Amino acid sequence: MSSANGNGDSRVLNAFSVDVEDWYQVSDFEAQVRFDEWDRYESRVVANTRRVLSLLDEFGVKGTFFILTWNAERHPELVEDIASRGHEVATHGYAHRLVYEQGRDLYRQDLERSQQILERLTGKRARGYRAPSFSVTAKSMWALDVMLECGIEYDSSIFPVQDSLYGVPGALRFPFVIHSVGERQLVEFPMTTARVGKRNLPLGGGAYLRVLPYPYMRWGMRRVNKEGQSAVVYLHPWEIDPEHPRLHSRGKRGVSSHYINLRAMEDKLRRLLSDFRFAPVSEVLKQRGFLAS
Repeated sequence: MSSANGNGDSRVLNAFSVDVEDWYQVSDFEAQVRFDEWDRYESRVVANTRRVLSLLDEFGVKGTFFILTWNAERHPELVEDIASRGHEVATHGYAHRLVYEQGRDLYRQDLERSQQILERLTGKRARGYRAPSFSVTAKSMWALDVMLECGIEYDSSIFPVQDSLYGVPGALRFPFVIHSVGERQLVEFPMTTARVGKRNLPLGGGAYLRVLPYPYMRWGMRRVNKEGQSAVVYLHPWEIDPEHPRLHSRGKRGVSSHYINLRAMEDKLRRLLSDFRFAPVSEVLKQRGFLAS
């Protein structure tokens, strides 16, 4: 757990997370890089994730690593390294397919396969899940049932914003029980937004941290913490690797931010880790009474 240096609210604990996927596995490159060709591309996920781990060690922060388990199969030592350093291991699915582009059966197969891989490597199934590209939306709420069936206790996939790729604009902004079946409950930890007037402005991290000026992120997180609420932030390991290979893509939105401000990301991350208190997602949810120990 990290301590804020006075710039953030030292009373509020925020959640730090990493989506462990390689540079070529992102949705923006999906049209160019087919899943069955992933092995042809240079893998940098181990080295980049270990750079993130070293940064977290430097600041005394533990976080949650949502692991794309195609990578876990090929680099089991990375999963073991993450767990041995005291971080939470969670799942990002297996093949980085958008939830709403799969049917229920294919989605179940993907999520269950990811759980089996992590259980084999860590001895337990993941409690937490994050969908590729936050693709739990109004048209894929059926996925909540599947999550419970696969042993997921909390989800962090819903982004309360309007976006062409993801988003549930009317969703609650802070952790809540989103679904239950019998005695089983699924907790949602939505991606963080700042409320200004009638609009939710996206924070969250990732491209929002990388592309936008750092004072925007600091302002937004302070605003959320002053509400007495916890923020959840995320990044991808490739975002601190400005030397990773170039692919030209317009992305799923017609424009891609993939290569913007890569050289600035590590410094912004250092400032973030210095300014706010962080812990794994599950620890924050336990503190707020949503998860049992």
